[in-house]
Amino acid sequence: MTKARPESLGTTDRGKLEQAIRHHLFHHEDTPEPFRAEDMLGVDGTIHFRQFLSALMEHDPRYFRAALERLRKEHVPLLVICETLIVPIAEELGRMWCEDIESFASITAASSRLQMLLTSLTEADGPSFYDEERSRILLMRMPSNDHTLGLSVIAAVFQDEGWIVDGGPSLQTGKRAYAMTRDGGYKLIGVSVAAGSTTEDVATVVKNLRKACPDRETGILLGGPSLSDRQAEMKSTGADIVANDVRQAIQMANAMNLSSLG
Repeated sequence: MTKARPESLGTTDRGKLEQAIRHHLFHHEDTPEPFRAEDMLGVDGTIHFRQFLSALMEHDPRYFRAALERLRKEHVPLLVICETLIVPIAEELGRMWCEDIESFASITAASSRLQMLLTSLTEADGPSFYDEERSRILLMRMPSNDHTLGLSVIAAVFQDEGWIVDGGPSLQTGKRAYAMTRDGGYKLIGVSVAAGSTTEDVATVVKNLRKACPDRETGILLGGPSLSDRQAEMKSTGADIVANDVRQAIQMANAMNLSSLG
């Protein structure tokens, strides 16, 4: 029995997420002091982002635990949570670090909590699929890509969509990754590409993956926010899918999967 997927993951789900966070963060007697109803004034549409960022940066861990616990009780698709909370907050933490707004220790602690949020939500409600019904994906990153949270998000969303996920942020392209590819059984192989990854380097990785993979129908996915202006360039590497974000990646992967089944 497969888990039903949402028909739409757009404005409706975003509104549901925001409404849920408003209700749970601003209308409970035990809500920590920073989450006050008057804080909502004038920030319609961004309250979930700002309040969770505040909880991540707060030294007292009770604020983060309260926010996490209340969010877990809402059955909002993980993809929407990643898009509206995890990814934009990660980008904001990066900006705060680059502009020296917060200390290294504060940014590190907040980033760890963000990873904890993702892990907790992933473990809270695993997919209800039998293994034999699930497609497999192998995820890895280019050696020049040190931003592992993005690949963690991809892994979590694919798992939530019912895929069996191998590899992940700890797996770099190279001998170990090619050995896993050689074992076969993957419907898709995903490579996280950094801004500094050259077309030549990526093309070499794609070539090596093709050579190692025993199944000629296995697709290769390249992903990363830096690829929005490099679509044609990355397509020339021989990849089947080039995605700028997690939504594109999962939609295109699911479409390819359904097409191969048909």
